[in-house]
Amino acid sequence: MMFGQGPLKGFRVPPLGVADIRRTAMRTREALGLTFPIDLGAFLEKLSTYLITLDVLEDGANGLPTGVEACWIPESLTLCLTEQVYEKACRNDPRSLFTVFHELGHALLGHRRTLNREPVGGAEIKTFEDSEWQANQFAAEILMPVDEIKYRGLRTGDDLADAFGVSTEAARIRVDRLKRRGEM
Repeated sequence: MMFGQGPLKGFRVPPLGVADIRRTAMRTREALGLTFPIDLGAFLEKLSTYLITLDVLEDGANGLPTGVEACWIPESLTLCLTEQVYEKACRNDPRSLFTVFHELGHALLGHRRTLNREPVGGAEIKTFEDSEWQANQFAAEILMPVDEIKYRGLRTGDDLADAFGVSTEAARIRVDRLKRRGEM
């Protein structure tokens, strides 16, 4: 599922609002010393210093479900990426950047599973309880921080994409959501 489109497909997690996720993203950005633009290849190589294992899985024979390019395994603190996503990440591909930080969002927000896509007992999951919405929001907050957007006077999706190295699609969705919340 793309960021911000269609029905949510995550699993139920404790509810977190935008402000909660934003605080976690800000603290994480500060703790990791992230500056823009992020050198994703260098960042991935440093994950072991945070006790996170990076597992690059061969494309096609990776054991991940069809269509899954990355996952977080909380029991072993492992970030799994397909070879294709890893190679693109090392070239600072905007979509891979969002994918990596989406998965780290699962980790830093305390999600226990990331591949379960069925609502518990068929019950509707509220947006703020949806693991995928939370991980998408985390990636948006850490990669396109509202304080930086305001400080730099960025106004459009193209402005954000250029400034932060994210995809135009993710940047446009971010601008739209910030405008709807009255933050831009």
